[in-house]
Amino acid sequence: MTETRAEKAQRLVDEGKIRYKRSTPFHTLGGVQGDHDFYDVIYYASGHYFCTCAWGRIHSHTDDLCAHALAVKLAVERTGP
Repeated sequence: MTETRAEKAQRLVDEGKIRYKRSTPFHTLGGVQGDHDFYDVIYYASGHYFCTCAWGRIHSHTDDLCAHALAVKLAVERTGP
């Protein structure tokens, strides 16, 4: 069975693959060690995001978060910015 984006995001958080670079009230800059590469993520307080992964480069203008951006969002919700 294939892992969903939400399951992958939770796994990345649980495995400690999220690295914060900077957080403000407006956005969080983070890095995620994914399964195949390291990705830079900007997660905005508005819910939008940018990620350097292939999915993120295509879908960043939507609210359809990639697993890396969702992982940063989950990590921020868990521990705060």
